[in-house]
Amino acid sequence: MRLIKHYNQVIAPFFRSSNGHAKVVDSLLSASLGDRAWPVRHDRTDKQIGIRLDFGKMFSEKGTQYRWIHVQANKGADQSTLRAIAQKNPHRILGSVQLDVKAPIAQEELLQEVRDILEAL
Repeated sequence: MRLIKHYNQVIAPFFRSSNGHAKVVDSLLSASLGDRAWPVRHDRTDKQIGIRLDFGKMFSEKGTQYRWIHVQANKGADQSTLRAIAQKNPHRILGSVQLDVKAPIAQEELLQEVRDILEAL
């Protein structure tokens, strides 16, 4: 399955149904660097979804506090492109999304950012 097709059929629907946006946004201030933002770590889910969102560094810019959310591939992913990337380097960051911790973007905007990252692979 092509990567964008996988995004449309698997990643985005699961993100919506599992309250992925709330899980990311609710922990922007409290999560530790490297913690998983979404999905919850589970072998079956990691395999099926093929990516994860991890919390990156917090930083300030012009008085606004931001946090990076990193998109990474899972080694055991069912989707062949994601699996190959993760097997080559399981710590590779595919791309990052910058979120304002006090005014994060909406769910569909976050999903579009993730889609753009995957589309660039």
